[in-house]
Amino acid sequence: MTTTLLLAASVIAACGSPQAATNSPTAQPVPEPTAATPPAEGTPFHLNTPGPTVPAGHWRWTGDVIDQDGKPLPGVCVHIGPGDCQFNSIRTDEKGMWVIDFPQVDVQYDFHFVKDGYQKVDYTIRTQAPGVFEVRMIPTKP
Repeated sequence: MTTTLLLAASVIAACGSPQAATNSPTAQPVPEPTAATPPAEGTPFHLNTPGPTVPAGHWRWTGDVIDQDGKPLPGVCVHIGPGDCQFNSIRTDEKGMWVIDFPQVDVQYDFHFVKDGYQKVDYTIRTQAPGVFEVRMIPTKP
């Protein structure tokens, strides 16, 4: 019984001491990710669209992407700035619609609309208010 109490007191003292916390193997800093990593093989992609309410201090930009016949084009990557489309880039939904909320700042953005089998479309937009626009994509092969 005395050994059990002594052992319990030692564990409590060790856990409460500042030295025990700094020597803990779980106290190592976790490095921040430096770039987006693609999802694991077989991970389903879920389209995350902004909610119905525009956040305070933001302007909502929306649009439709259609094909040469005026039909909605789902799965079009909508990315902004340099670089390429990533797994977590905005994509059009089944109705060809996309939504992005921007901070209320007068800024110029380079939009890129990309889908395999279609010519890439680039637009330069200046956000000075909410906006809406339509993009028509043309197939690369007739």
